[in-house]
Amino acid sequence: MAKPAQRQPQLFLEICHVLLANKLTFLLLVSVFISSLVVVQITHSTRQQLILQDQLLQQRDELDLEWRYLLVEEEFYSQHARIEEIAKTQLKMLRPTSKEEQVIELP
Repeated sequence: MAKPAQRQPQLFLEICHVLLANKLTFLLLVSVFISSLVVVQITHSTRQQLILQDQLLQQRDELDLEWRYLLVEEEFYSQHARIEEIAKTQLKMLRPTSKEEQVIELP
């Protein structure tokens, strides 16, 4: 007696047949795949935005530090004693005596 030929099940075709037979299951499966792709895309975008935020915060800190150095430098160069010293040494300026002072009155 000959054995009947056993049919080898084709799993992929069976799954496709079941999914197409049940439309709701197929729609849910597609929606799960789409939502997972959206999650990956949003996660990637969020990470890029966080990296950009970190770079901008670092740039802000560097600019703030530079601004503070410039304020200190401005304060140094605007000190009255320093201006008077430069006027005396480099420009050979002298403070006028009381005899050399002239008072001008406007009408």
